[in-house]
Amino acid sequence: MSYVPPFELIRRSVDITTEKGELRVSLSYENFIKLLKLMIAGTKVDETWYLRAYEDIGGAVKEGVLPSGRHHFVNDGYFEGRLPGPLKVEEAWYLKQYPDVAESVRVGNIASAQAHFDRDGYREGRLPFPL
Repeated sequence: MSYVPPFELIRRSVDITTEKGELRVSLSYENFIKLLKLMIAGTKVDETWYLRAYEDIGGAVKEGVLPSGRHHFVNDGYFEGRLPGPLKVEEAWYLKQYPDVAESVRVGNIASAQAHFDRDGYREGRLPFPL
């Protein structure tokens, strides 16, 4: 990520109320999507990798249907569960964290934690390493 919108801009984009002494944040789904797009607009997209990894997008860019992989990622790709570039998985941590994946690797259904993450894990909301 090369740019993160300032907190003040984000804060002004939501409704903040107090309920039972706790601050609550609310916004419409449409504004939630706009806010996410604002946040991910600063993400670096590895254009070469993205167009190769997602051949459908590579073809659409080549045909002039889409201006770039970055454009697709910000407007649609993120919401489709696509990565902006390659991401290295901590193999041992991932397999310990996700025993179902470890079992799939053990029985040979999938080659590695990295292979699982690249194919399904990110889209499923799994973390590649501890945060």
